[in-house]
This record gives sequence, C-alpha cells and structure tokens, in this order.
Amino acid sequence: MKSKEKFLENFKLSLGNISISCEASGISRQTYYNWIKQDTDFANECKDIEERNLDLAEMKLLNAIREGKTAELLFYLKTKGKKRGYVERQEITGAEGQQLFEVRIIDTAEQIEDITYEQSVSALTDGSE
Repeated sequence: MKSKEKFLENFKLSLGNISISCEASGISRQTYYNWIKQDTDFANECKDIEERNLDLAEMKLLNAIREGKTAELLFYLKTKGKKRGYVERQEITGAEGQQLFEVRIIDTAEQIEDITYEQSVSALTDGSE
C-alpha cells in the first residue's frame, strides 16, 4: 500500500507525469496501469490530481489573459468563444466565392456491383465515369 501512496505523492509533485512518477516510485508503467484497472480508489485519486492540474493550468491561462497576453487571449477565444464566432475555418473557394469543385458522396457498394474491373480501371485512367 505504501507504494501507491508514494506514487500518488510523486504524481502530485510531477504535475501528473506518469513516467516521472513511476520512476521516482520504483514501479513500472504497467504496474501503474494495473493499479488503475484494479483499484477504483487509486484511479479516483489519480483523476483528482489530473483535475487539479487542469484547474491550475486554467488559472495560469486566465492570469495571462488578465495581463493582456495576445496568444493566450486568442487561444481562449478560439476554444471557449466558438459559439460567438471565434473559430478558424478554411474556406476553399475561388475569387468572390466561386465554386472550384464539386464534392459528391456515392454509395460505392451499389456502384461496385454494377461496374466491372475493366470499367473502373478505364475510368481512373481516362477520367470518365
């Protein structure tokens, strides 16, 4: 039982880094994964540590935003402000929105039944359908 306690302490100190925590605790990664599967209390403790680390990271992000750091502000808006239009999209159009190509979804199972091998090779090589 002391091994698990030692691991959890190292897990907190390493901010949730599994490899560092295993090495510092003298256990293998496989042992860690076995404990996670077999011991719900241990698994819950690990999840709690991970959630606390996420809280810490969010607080650091919000502090950086308060300081006016542009990269952090943009990241926050792109992730939390999507509903308000802060999202990057790629639009594939020509000048003034001109359509460059058409996308068609076909049911290949039906087409495969109707097309011979020679017809499909011919279509691929000469561009016909």
